[in-house]
Amino acid sequence: MKAIKKAGATVALLALGLGNLPAWGGFEDPLAVAALPNVAASRSPLVGVAAVGNRVVAVGQRGVVVVSEDGGKNWKQAQVPVRADLLAVHFPTAREGWAVGHGGVVIHTTDGGLTWTKQLDGHDVSRLIVDYYGKADVADGKQYVEREQSLAAFGGTEPFMGVYFENAQRGYVVGTFNRVLRTEDGGKTWTPLGHRVDNPDELHFYGISAGKSGLFVVGEQGRAWMHDKAEDRFVARPTGYEGTLFGIVVGDRALVAHGMRGSVYRSTDLGLSWQRVDIPGHAGVSGGLQLGDGRIVLTNLAGGLLIGSDAGDNFETYRANGAMSYFGVAPLDDKGLVLVGAEGVRLQGNAELAAAGPKAKLASNGATR
Repeated sequence: MKAIKKAGATVALLALGLGNLPAWGGFEDPLAVAALPNVAASRSPLVGVAAVGNRVVAVGQRGVVVVSEDGGKNWKQAQVPVRADLLAVHFPTAREGWAVGHGGVVIHTTDGGLTWTKQLDGHDVSRLIVDYYGKADVADGKQYVEREQSLAAFGGTEPFMGVYFENAQRGYVVGTFNRVLRTEDGGKTWTPLGHRVDNPDELHFYGISAGKSGLFVVGEQGRAWMHDKAEDRFVARPTGYEGTLFGIVVGDRALVAHGMRGSVYRSTDLGLSWQRVDIPGHAGVSGGLQLGDGRIVLTNLAGGLLIGSDAGDNFETYRANGAMSYFGVAPLDDKGLVLVGAEGVRLQGNAELAAAGPKAKLASNGATR
């Protein structure tokens, strides 16, 4: 078995420098205590964001979750049962959502993000993996058990870095050391899928996304994986890049994978081949999506928006007002974008974006997606 490597997930993920620090007066397990009230929650570091209609939910440091029900004008802090740093959030419906983060935590909401319950933490995940591979008729099952026990001995509770739900029942969470879990019942039960990924080196997964072309995961060493529905397997689609990829936009015409040091790669054949895309600057590219008119928008750690064509082959920089290090971006219905980062939340309206980048303008009725 390979020696246990240090999971540099937090450092790699957007250089946030977030950590679960002990509270004054002694250590409190961030998986066992609720997030503290924070009057400046919407101006605190936020990493992940999701939007459905006028409802926006953003997650970040020490279990902070903020919710807006009016398109980002006003915010309230949600009730969250953990104080672990949260790294990603996804809503398949307006009411049902999931968030993941440090400590292997998975939390769930049924009221649009106002209150959350914990479905999993890293201790649960380790037990689940050991139990599953100890019983399942899976090739190398014993090795999966031994690897998980070794991770647990080194502290366990590996982080989940990404989450995606196809609907309110079927979803995936991905994280470090080849962790992929799937639920078919809204998170009541989970099944490990590590044996269904072409990832013999147990590389970390940092992002998961889907679109018309299917479901994709990206991670260390420039690796991407496509979910093969027929085989129910994540098939390797390496980009040729040797650094870390943070995420992938699964666009209508192209896949656009992005990561460290201004690295952007595109594919028009489901990841069988990739081409590097030259973009302005070298800041890490942290998030992305496709607009309603087809253009692809990427965010970076230097406070820039990179707006490109629907083919993902030509990007121009657009610097938003009040720029900060951006960590995530979501569509805000037909009103523009909501961005999160080192200083909380920023809104970017369609009027400002309409003339930016290639193939402007936005469709007048084109809700972003």
